[in-house]
Amino acid sequence: MTVDTLPVDRSSHIVVIGAGMGGLATAHALHRHAARVTVIERDSLPSRPAARAGTPQGRHLHILQPGGLMALERLLPGFADELLARGATAVAAPGGILWHSAAGWVKPQPATRASLLSASRDLIEWVTRDLVLERTPLDVRTGIEVAGLAVEDGRVVGVDVRDRGAASDEPTERVVADLVIDASGRRSHAPDWLEAAGYARPEEDLVDADLAYATRTYHRGPDDLGGWQGIFLQARAPETTRMGVMFPIEGDRWMVTLAGINGDTPPTDDEGYLAFARGMRSRAIAEAIEHLEPAGPIIGFRRTENRRRRYERLRRAPDGFVAVGDAACAFNPVYGQGMSVAALTAEALDRSLAEHAHRSGGDLAGVSAQLQREVARTNAGAWMVATGEDTRWPGTTGANPSAADRVLRRYLDRVVAAATVDAVVNTAFFRVVALMAPPTSLMRPSLAWRVLARRHPAPPEARPAPLPTRAHAHAA
Repeated sequence: MTVDTLPVDRSSHIVVIGAGMGGLATAHALHRHAARVTVIERDSLPSRPAARAGTPQGRHLHILQPGGLMALERLLPGFADELLARGATAVAAPGGILWHSAAGWVKPQPATRASLLSASRDLIEWVTRDLVLERTPLDVRTGIEVAGLAVEDGRVVGVDVRDRGAASDEPTERVVADLVIDASGRRSHAPDWLEAAGYARPEEDLVDADLAYATRTYHRGPDDLGGWQGIFLQARAPETTRMGVMFPIEGDRWMVTLAGINGDTPPTDDEGYLAFARGMRSRAIAEAIEHLEPAGPIIGFRRTENRRRRYERLRRAPDGFVAVGDAACAFNPVYGQGMSVAALTAEALDRSLAEHAHRSGGDLAGVSAQLQREVARTNAGAWMVATGEDTRWPGTTGANPSAADRVLRRYLDRVVAAATVDAVVNTAFFRVVALMAPPTSLMRPSLAWRVLARRHPAPPEARPAPLPTRAHAHAA
């Protein structure tokens, strides 16, 4: 039996809460496993690239990591070409990026086959939504919100909804479903819904580096960065707390996001913003933007904690409910993982439901625990990367590294140092950052030998590092 002839219960109905990247990818991936799929969204959905209330982080830099891009391309063939046609920029990675890691400038290495697609969150979500709705028979209901889960005999049988903004004592409508997927993001109320239905709230892991960032767009010229396609300046724990990213987006614009950790908050006024950029380990971004014309205001954002809800560990949970995306595991957005992990999760759920369908004949009963475990497995690598970085700063809350964690951190410091000069280590490290390989791949004996066999001393940090030209960097 092929995937095209999977058994489907012709009376089955899947409800997906949320029409963001996670909800859209999941609804598209799972539509072949049910007779109907309904997407419930609080916002109205714009017919063009535009910000909406449900994505408050949408006005800041978003990059589709190669691993996530490949997942979206498998889910929606032609996605990359469509995004490029509507204005996204393909960035050669890592060779086209001026990258200052915690260990210093990363020497450009031979280009991999992977590229980053750089665009605004508004454009990425708009293209995804257009392709999903064009190719997938979904019922999308906007302007309504979920008031709670409908639970009968230990199983979720649907959701109770009301118009957005309606009073809490107004009557609700029940939308009956065989499987409910919560993709409502960081603001998910699922723990409250479970508690109201008589179940325990999931345990939560919270790691908060108190990172804040501020973003501005600038008009883009053909050679603003001296041949580089983007800039990525990392902080270096625990001495320096500032980082910054500058990448191209549609409309011939640069998008610049500056971030500070442990309360080092970037200002949102012109003079303070530029001064913050000049105070980083490298002045590369400051030197670039001081000559550029702003294309919009400076916008700040602070809700950046890593939060993981352990639904997969609930001893007693109703069948028929699964949390995905930021509703289950939200990462510090500065690491650019959320959209890509959402796409990878949608693929994983599709595979898992396909395996279940072959065993069950298409019945969706009893599958939610398996799906929730799959969500946790897919999130694990990105969680390790994000929290591993954030726990390096002394002011981070929720961090409790073990002795083994500290040993691993020292090893990863050497990986980062080796990646600045060693092409093999650079490729392996980039594949992890790009969500193309798990962090455990950095422990392969052949790679560990390259990392540990030579010394990679950290560079001095007495002065801001100079900006290397692209030609000089490749020749070094």
